[in-house]
Amino acid sequence: MSYRDQVIARFGLRVVVPAVAVLVGALAVVVISLSEMSDEVNRIEDRLTARSAEAALRVTIRRLEETHRDYAEWDDAVRNAYGDVNQAFMTETFATSTIDAVFFDTAILLDEVGGVRFAVHKGDTLDAPPSEVFGGSLPAMTRDLVRDGLTYDVNTGVLATRWGLAIVAAGAVVPFTKDFEPRPERSRILILGKIFDAAVVSRLSEDFLIPDLHLIGLESRGEHTLDVVDPGGKVVGALAWSPPSLGNQAHAQVSPTVFMMLALVGLTMAFLIAIALRGVREVERREAAARHAATNDELSGLPNRAALVAALDRATEARRADRTPVAVVYLDLDGFKEVNDAFGHHAGDRLLQEVARGFRERSNGHLLARVGGDEFAVVVTGPAAVKIACDLGWRLISFVSDPFEIDGRMISVGTSVGVAVADSGDPSAEELLRRADVAMYQAKQQGPNRVFVYDAVIDTIRHERLEIADDLRRALREDKLDLVYQPVFDAETRAVVGVEALLRWNRPLFGPMPPSVFVPIAEQSGLIDELGGWTIRRACADGMAWPSVKVSVNVSPAQFRNPNFDALVAEILQATGFPAGRLELEVTESYFIVNPDQARRAIDTIRALGIAVSLDDFGTGYSSIGYLRSFNFDKLKLDRSMIVGLADDERVHRLVKATVALAEALDLTVTAEGVETEEEADLLRNAGCAEFQGFFFAKPVGAAAISELLRSGGSTIGVAQSA
Repeated sequence: MSYRDQVIARFGLRVVVPAVAVLVGALAVVVISLSEMSDEVNRIEDRLTARSAEAALRVTIRRLEETHRDYAEWDDAVRNAYGDVNQAFMTETFATSTIDAVFFDTAILLDEVGGVRFAVHKGDTLDAPPSEVFGGSLPAMTRDLVRDGLTYDVNTGVLATRWGLAIVAAGAVVPFTKDFEPRPERSRILILGKIFDAAVVSRLSEDFLIPDLHLIGLESRGEHTLDVVDPGGKVVGALAWSPPSLGNQAHAQVSPTVFMMLALVGLTMAFLIAIALRGVREVERREAAARHAATNDELSGLPNRAALVAALDRATEARRADRTPVAVVYLDLDGFKEVNDAFGHHAGDRLLQEVARGFRERSNGHLLARVGGDEFAVVVTGPAAVKIACDLGWRLISFVSDPFEIDGRMISVGTSVGVAVADSGDPSAEELLRRADVAMYQAKQQGPNRVFVYDAVIDTIRHERLEIADDLRRALREDKLDLVYQPVFDAETRAVVGVEALLRWNRPLFGPMPPSVFVPIAEQSGLIDELGGWTIRRACADGMAWPSVKVSVNVSPAQFRNPNFDALVAEILQATGFPAGRLELEVTESYFIVNPDQARRAIDTIRALGIAVSLDDFGTGYSSIGYLRSFNFDKLKLDRSMIVGLADDERVHRLVKATVALAEALDLTVTAEGVETEEEADLLRNAGCAEFQGFFFAKPVGAAAISELLRSGGSTIGVAQSA
């Protein structure tokens, strides 16, 4: 080997080879590092994109849930969706909404036993049963719903339908007003659905900045996909997006420079890191947008209930350290439902946006949130939290009192404000919010545009009423109620011609409780049908021993509003064998004034069974001649208030005679209640009253005493003395 070759060899071994090795090693390190980094960026981008897709799906489901609450927790929905469904209302409210399909394209109403009462899809009647439309996963959404007629409960999810995937919300139709009457005994179910198709997913791709987000079949699942699972845990579809490319793009941009200029590896690496960081920041920005959508109300732009509860949690936690009072101002718009009904939901949404804007400007930096529907809440902290909260409440009331111009119309609403403060004890955020809600409803009961500060007495009263309802429910179950009967006498012969059943309850540990106290509680707690049925059944059973007299029973208006009331009475008559012609049901006039059409149908149905219907306590309300002519009453019972002073006041005498003459013209038998003297009895008989009832003749007594009275020939003196 020549020297030249040896030099070349040594140069190669000592310089070129090490240099090449260093360069190759450096290049390999750089290439491997760049490759690993680009792959990691792709993986990060893919994970964050998956989170964004999941958040987008949750937001879409939540939007339908909020829409469902607006339509299902609604007094008008209860009035029109229970009993005989008001098809015109359902068509206007739901069928027309499915045509545009802005919020939903399918609406189904299920009754108490799962029967379909109304079903439309994109404006057309849906003939197929829900199980065929939504598949076998629908029962999982409806099975565990609370259906007590008062509590709003909803389940949501994605189902595989006959039209493909759809977002579905199934929940109870309940009154928005807490003291709404009559409250349904068992809730009906409203199902709303919106197709989750390529167009919807495309909009999500644009809104959440997810590249090429699209639906794929189950067989195509793999990387860069998110399973769509129905409420039963079954995978019904998948969302897919384009493979991550930020890392690949960065690698492609940097690699030529690395190969051409190894000396600039460091600069190239810095550039690559900068590109990678830019991609991470972009993905993080998308995730932040998704988080914002999950904690903010889309319509008003305000924080939503979840954000409000989180802020209250932080405020109450801080309060435990420094004891700074925390107050919640809870607002509900008065008359908002009427705006939706009169002008449509678009006008209602515009109104909510204007109200939210005005509330935000007047909240002085305090956290303002839209809790849901037409309800808002403000969190106030500081030593003077109560005063600030009350002042803020009045300021917001003043703002809402001015009409709003919406689409050229002047719309007026009001607001009721409840304030709750955590200045002692340690109430949770949810409890503080509940107290403010309770105070708001108390303000609403006192009239519009009022501020009410929560007082624990409210909960005490509610708790007491719940205890009475529980005891009454137990008394019905254990047959601990009783009936007494006040005889009704013929005005001419003074013979007993009837008895009026009067309910009595000796509440354990509390003693006798008048019906005027526990009957309204029974109406509000849903016990009135059971209580009324028990009363009629017992009265008919006792009345079987008195074949010569009629038995009258007072009926609550809430019973008359029950579409199955006539069937219940018919069942009782059949079970007891009591003749329908000897049963008389008494209802007060206030019910017929408030619900004339429903009352007319109820009276006709009851009278068709052969049962007489009496108008009780005539003279305590409007005493309208018009509705006396409109309804087919059999008897008119003059209240005691109409005959007070009969013996001393000529005007009272003339009024009674005129009332009796009016009743005779309408072929109504007249019974005078509350007769207490012989002189009153004589004057009433001369005025034309056919029957008497009152302490002068007999006080209410037990069934055994009535039997004894009838055996003795119906002596009024004997009954009065024994009572």
